[in-house]
Formats: sequence, structure tokens, C-alpha cells
Amino acid sequence: MLEKVGIYCFKVKKGQEFNAAEAVANRAEINQLDIKTVLVTEIQGYIFIEGDVQDITRAVDGAHYIGKQLGRVPVSELEGHLIPTPVIEGLKTNDIVEIVDGPFKGSRAKISSIYQAREEITVDLLTSSVTIPIVLHADSVKLIQPSEEEQDEDSDF
Repeated sequence: MLEKVGIYCFKVKKGQEFNAAEAVANRAEINQLDIKTVLVTEIQGYIFIEGDVQDITRAVDGAHYIGKQLGRVPVSELEGHLIPTPVIEGLKTNDIVEIVDGPFKGSRAKISSIYQAREEITVDLLTSSVTIPIVLHADSVKLIQPSEEEQDEDSDF
């Protein structure tokens, strides 16, 4: 006998994953459906919904951007998408970053040191004539340009 509760994969229009997930969540709340989770991952064109299969069917029936149900998915196949990777793992000394939070928001900076244990980095602003080290949490920056050493390793020359 098939289990009624599980995680099911649905095909959705690419770029509309969040809109489709929000539509399902809203329908579930309004209609008091047994839907536990609506998951959007980095896999474009798909969403995953956990709950009672009949309630999921009612929530997605006629919803915008949602196509056909592709079947049940075991949790083991989604585990890699459920564990967040710390931002600091993608950063290296001499990388160029943009500060996305705080008083220096929008400024570009170069990473001078990394503190893995605290998930903090020290950066030097590129627009400043005087070098002033600024300590930031790794979530406060986004990578703009990898360091020259990393680029040299990737080139074929």
C-alpha cells in the first residue's frame, strides 16, 4: 500500500520556483491543507512539497507555473540541498568582494585575512586611500572576483 505522506517533486516554469512555492503555501494555509514544507532548491525548474498526497494535489491543481508531478522523492536524495554551506568556504585571501551589509554597503574590498572559526574576514576597502582593516562576518560580502592565484590555476595556458 502506498504511503499518503511524503515528499513529491513537481516541474515548474524556470525562474518561477519561488512564485510557485508561495502559491502552494498560500493555498495550503487558506484551505487548511496538510502540507508541511514547500522546498525551493538551486535546481531550476523544480519544487518539492512535503505532505499528504491528496492535499498536495488540491494545492497544486490549477496553480500558476506548476506542471506535472514527477513522483515521490526520498529524503536521502535531498540531503545535499538541505545542509547549508558556510559562505566563508568559498572565500580566499586576495579575493575581491562587495560589501552587502552595514555602513560600507556597496563598497568593494580585498580580503586580507580569513578567520574560519568565527566566520569572519578582514578586508581593505579598494576606494580608500588609506588602508583601514575592517572585520566583517562572511555573510556581509559577496564574491566579485576570485584572487589572481585561483584564476591562474583555472586557465589552460
